[in-house]
Amino acid sequence: MASNSATKPIDTAATKHWVLLVEDEPTVSKVVGKLLDEAGYEHVSIADHTQIAAAILKWKPRCIILDSDPGSLGHKRSWADAAAIRRAHPELPVLMFTADPAATAEARAGNSARSKAAGYAGVIDKPFLVLEFLATLKHAVDAPQAAAPNANKGISTEAISMFPDLVGPASTSWAVADFFSMAVHELRNPLTSIEGQAQRAQKFIATDPVRAAEALDAIREQTRRMNRLIGDLLDHARVGGGALSLDVVTFDLGVASAITIGQHEHEDTPRITLLVPGAVRVRGDPDRFAQILGNLLDNASAYSAPGSPIDVELTVTKTEAEVRVTDRGVGVPENERALLFSPFFRSSRTREISGTGLGLHISRRIAEQHHGRLLMESSNSAGSVFVLALPLADR
Repeated sequence: MASNSATKPIDTAATKHWVLLVEDEPTVSKVVGKLLDEAGYEHVSIADHTQIAAAILKWKPRCIILDSDPGSLGHKRSWADAAAIRRAHPELPVLMFTADPAATAEARAGNSARSKAAGYAGVIDKPFLVLEFLATLKHAVDAPQAAAPNANKGISTEAISMFPDLVGPASTSWAVADFFSMAVHELRNPLTSIEGQAQRAQKFIATDPVRAAEALDAIREQTRRMNRLIGDLLDHARVGGGALSLDVVTFDLGVASAITIGQHEHEDTPRITLLVPGAVRVRGDPDRFAQILGNLLDNASAYSAPGSPIDVELTVTKTEAEVRVTDRGVGVPENERALLFSPFFRSSRTREISGTGLGLHISRRIAEQHHGRLLMESSNSAGSVFVLALPLADR
């Protein structure tokens, strides 16, 4: 990360200050965590806003860095979280951590009712400059906090546990502005990581080649992630506008499944099994079918224990061929299943794993363009079963 020879490291011999980082994007959390470690802070990172109150009581942090992006899972409650923290712990500074220019301007102006209630001690923009980040954090830790209005007047930290209804109409019907807000947020997350790792590589390139190489590897990974994300966003826009082209042919679903599985089997001991009843002919785009099955396999692999089995089975009904993918993953909570195929949705059980929340949404829309279906057949703590149904080719 960017360095300055005049910048002195924090004296950790005397004491280490705990910092609570509330950030739902794993890569950004890792970058900031490394920055905090290298600056001499102790830190704890959480992704779930409902855990803030418990984390404060357990770790007694000297400062909280609160993710406040429009696209973050807790974005509708971040202002309320900051206000609740101020009421319950008026001495505890909270820093806004955001890529949203409107939120930045509102917090810095401090004129709105919610900005006054939140009383942010500072704002950290995404992407950030390391020196500005550390200076903002140090000022927040060192400066005394003024009490918030009505502080400690019968308002407990339980106010933090409130969470917006995930099944409201806005969750399943995204307006254009919501989409672009989400898209910008999702693109800025890897960009924040790339910027931070580039500054980190610059800092260590002459003195610590191992750390510099580690940072460069992280940059490459985030660059690949951005490329995948841009592809997902383009597909999302295309399927939404009915502009996704299909190269429709008749093909054997079993053969196409075997090829796709081979491209997603990366371990020494194969974990994916395929069961087919024989030749299964369907009409569709083989590449788009591979995209759907590949997404299901990627999810099954990412959300299951390493090496756990993944079963793919083809069955045939009178009019359809069904591809059933069974994993041994964490499952989807019952109250979140209605949102599973919504754009950008991430389950509370998987939000710490990097992803865009677009794969299942795009896959379902592609299946529908084939006059087929994609659904989650079942899910529990032992795993999930997803089914892709496609019309059989005319015989």
